[in-house]
Amino acid sequence: MKESNRTTLGVLVVLSMLLLIGCGSKTEQALDHAEEALTKRDFSRALAELELLRKRVSELPIRAHYLFGRTYLGLKNLPEAEMHFNTVLGADEAYRDSVALAYRDRGLELGKVGEQELALECFDSAIRTSTRIDMSNAYVLMGELYSKYGESGRAVHYYRMALETLRDSTTRALTWEKLIILLERLGDPGDAFLATEEAMFEHHYYLESRYCQNGYRYAEDLLYRGKLDSADMIMTRVLQVPLSPMLRDDIYFLAGEIRLKNGDSQGAVDAYREVLKLSVNASSALIQRARQRLALLGEEAP
Repeated sequence: MKESNRTTLGVLVVLSMLLLIGCGSKTEQALDHAEEALTKRDFSRALAELELLRKRVSELPIRAHYLFGRTYLGLKNLPEAEMHFNTVLGADEAYRDSVALAYRDRGLELGKVGEQELALECFDSAIRTSTRIDMSNAYVLMGELYSKYGESGRAVHYYRMALETLRDSTTRALTWEKLIILLERLGDPGDAFLATEEAMFEHHYYLESRYCQNGYRYAEDLLYRGKLDSADMIMTRVLQVPLSPMLRDDIYFLAGEIRLKNGDSQGAVDAYREVLKLSVNASSALIQRARQRLALLGEEAP
């Protein structure tokens, strides 16, 4: 009798284990199907698979919550996505980078198709979730989106964040240009010039014309504010760059003005003579002014 009871108990244990294995297998299959749907960007099917699983089990596994989060991100339902991701992070910190990457990648997708607000929300969530993932391309897109929104301060911040992490030379060059254009629009010639100079240090020489233009504007601003030594230093740096013929005459004339006010008569004469050498490109008004300055300094114009 006792032997019979032990046999019955053993059978029940085996059946229970088989039942659990079967349930576990079905759960994993459902999760695999949901993940396959996500890979194909079929968010509705992924949601259907996960909802069927929810009805079959008493408690969802952590992986299911993670896939729910990704699914709701795909469906642009960020509150639901966040709820499921928070459940995941509360149970297993190993998912933190994966969750952050899900937010980042969805933000990149949304930003590229013009969903600006949702993209920025995704990026903010990615940044809050983990600081270990590569956000460089996301920072570039955040700069572009905030610039379109008219939030120039934030745009500048994220362009600079991108430049702290970007490695690709081509992408860095394009990001520098976006930042410089934004700084030019903001109207601070000093910031624009210094950013262009930083870019030039990285050998992005196609920005030479911007470097010269921004250097000219910055030196002119310093001259008007009476900061003659700083203005002269900027002009000296700009004159070391091979200048466009269409720009050299203006820059040399400004250099002459700065040196004249700074008491460097010979330096001023040299600069004004350079303007006259470039008379093919210089405007008649600029030539006349250079001749007047030379006469004032007791020098004959060629």
